[in-house]
Amino acid sequence: MAQETPTRRVVVPGVVVTVAGAAAGFAVASNSSAADPKPPTAAANGGGGAPGGTTGPLAQLSDVPADGGVVLSDAGIVLTRGSGDDIQGFSAVCTHQGCLVSSVAQGQINCPCHGSSFDARTGAPVAGPAKKNLPPVAVTVRDNAVYMA
Repeated sequence: MAQETPTRRVVVPGVVVTVAGAAAGFAVASNSSAADPKPPTAAANGGGGAPGGTTGPLAQLSDVPADGGVVLSDAGIVLTRGSGDDIQGFSAVCTHQGCLVSSVAQGQINCPCHGSSFDARTGAPVAGPAKKNLPPVAVTVRDNAVYMA
């Protein structure tokens, strides 16, 4: 028995349905919070705290350069500093696809995965595909050291 070759009348509607379904799926997924990165304090397996959940200092004030910042990968936190002693804390997990940010330079927190950059003072996205702010992490300075607040 010979197989029939599919005609345009069969193939075109199938392609249209596939493309429409893919576009709808992308639209729904890009607005869903289901795949958003978890906060750095979330346990990976639900059985305990995440790294960095200690009560000791995250860093010394002198470790955070003025008009710059430092990425604390183990704690999942970025600490930034203006020209004074005020320190801001943000999640180090990029809001685009969950990569860890890698550096703070020229007033921006930078993600190496897809080129997203965030304002070092506010965590707001300034470049790249990320559309959501880096979540703030409450920190405080005591005795020239930075702690979780």
